[in-house]
Parts: sequence; structure tokens; C-alpha cells
Amino acid sequence: MTLRFSDNLLDELRAVSPRLEVRQQSARDDRDDISAFLTGNEEIIYCAAPPRDLARAPKLKWVQLHYAGVDHLRGHPIWNTDIVVTTASGIHAVPIGEFTFALILALARKIPKMVRLQERAEWPRNRWELLSGLELRGKTIGIVGYGSIGREVGRIAKYGFHMRVLAMRRTLQAPRRRYSEPGVGDPEGRIPERWFGPEEITEMARACDILVLAAPATQETRHLIGEAQLRAMKPHALLVNVARGELVDDRALVTALKEGWIAGAGMDAFAIEPLPRGHQLWHMDNVIVSPHVSGATGKYDERATELFAENLRRYLTGLPLLNVVPHDLQY
Repeated sequence: MTLRFSDNLLDELRAVSPRLEVRQQSARDDRDDISAFLTGNEEIIYCAAPPRDLARAPKLKWVQLHYAGVDHLRGHPIWNTDIVVTTASGIHAVPIGEFTFALILALARKIPKMVRLQERAEWPRNRWELLSGLELRGKTIGIVGYGSIGREVGRIAKYGFHMRVLAMRRTLQAPRRRYSEPGVGDPEGRIPERWFGPEEITEMARACDILVLAAPATQETRHLIGEAQLRAMKPHALLVNVARGELVDDRALVTALKEGWIAGAGMDAFAIEPLPRGHQLWHMDNVIVSPHVSGATGKYDERATELFAENLRRYLTGLPLLNVVPHDLQY
């Protein structure tokens, strides 16, 4: 274990089985190479990123990642081995699902403008015109990437705001064996009124009042949202990205926001992070810049422990693990 887990959480993992010997040595930073931590006896590693020198882990069979995405492992030698890699997919559904609607509601009801007025102690005479908002009830929301996060966004949209839900997935085949919390999301995929493939993204964008990005970063999803898709959107439409910055063409987005192709954007991820100080998105009235914290709540490690404990039980009894990353797809 190379994350900073509390003693209580470590005890929960040790309680899974007396066969387990759990050792924690916390890395200072998620980007640190953990190769030097290893004794050579490790069969399982829980980490942000696997060791770069896999020769130091000759007995390694399985790596459980602390996060859902694996785009930071592009080119990593682990993909050329038979070591199993699993992610923390599923533990983010509740916090990021809620955060998505925090962004949507803030943009729809002009909260950023209100905050700026409050900072100036200004009560505008034309407040009804200036701050007239968008009601969500009955609107159409499109969700790009209908995984655990997208399914929770869909559930909240359908049953919380009576919205029409559209969804896009790379494939309509049955999803992989994923971790999910009871009562969270849309496990059977019954909520979307219509499904779209990646080649139909422009058509989907045209139909939406709100477009939410929750897809992984891959070669296929890079700049999935560009000029064509932004021009196709309605002038009152909102774009929310709680996935990866690479999904959006930043230059096209800035133009779209300046010229009124869309009404606003809530961005929790950017192609370059931290977002450079001089970037135009920092200073736009119709943008919320979030520093990639949509999943940050006090329950993250608790949920991560529950998932890891379940996977440990599966590993020890020979059952299939949850959230296995296919080496050929690498997401």
C-alpha cells in the first residue's frame, strides 16, 4: 500500500483474511516512482501508479489503482506483462454525480454572476433580466460516457429533475464487471431514451440543453468536443466536463463561449493541469473553473477501501476481479 490510508482502514483490509500481510509505505506524491519501496516479495500492490522498474517486483500478479483513469500509464511497461490491473472505477459515482449537478445548477441559475455582484456589494436594477436562469425540469441532458459516473448523473437527472436523458457509449455491448454501490446509478442502463455512438456525437450535441462529459481519455476521445459539436449546440446550452481535459478542444471552447455558441461551461479537467495562469478560461463570466476536485470528499478512502477489500476477497477465492483494465484497450 503506497497511499496514506488510516490505521482503521488498514485494519479493515487485514481483517479480510489471515492470509494477507499488509504493509504500507506512503509515497510523498502520486507521481513518485514506488520501485524503491519494494522488497521483491509483493504479490499485490495498491498504488496511484505501478513501479516503473517491474524487475523489482518479480512476484507481482495484481495492481489495484487508487483512481479510475489509467491515461497516466500510457507507455508503462506493465501493459506488456500479464500482471492484472484494476481501477477504482465506481467509487466516484456519488461524489462526482453530485458535483456535476453543482456545476449545472450554478451555471443554470447564474450563481457565478451573483458571487461577483456580492463581492462588489452590488444590487443590480435589472436583476431579473441579468440573472434570469434556466430551469432543468423537462430539459434534455446528454451524457458522454455512460459508466458509473454517467449512470449516476443519469439517475439524478431523471428522478431528481425529470429530465430527458440521452447517452453515448463506445459500444452497446454489456459493460465490464464493475464495482457499484447499492442504489447508485442505473445498473441496467434503462434510463436513457436514446443511445448514440461516437460517430453520432454532433447529432447528440444538437439535441441537448446540457452536455456532460464522463468518458475516459483515449485516442478516440481526444477533442471529441470541437468546433463542429459546439456550433451544433443550442445558444442556451451548457457543457460540463468531469472527465479529462483532452476530450475538449480548448481553443474551440473559448471561441464558443465568447461568441455565444453556448451559454456556459463547467470544467473540472483541462488538457494542461494546472490550468496556466494566462488561460482565457480563468477570466470568463460564463465559466466555472474547478481544479480537478470533483471526486474530493471525505469518503474517498473509505470507498476505495471497500472496493479493494471486495477485490481482495475475490482474489483469495478465485473469483473474477472487479474493474479489470484490458491491456489492449488501456482504459
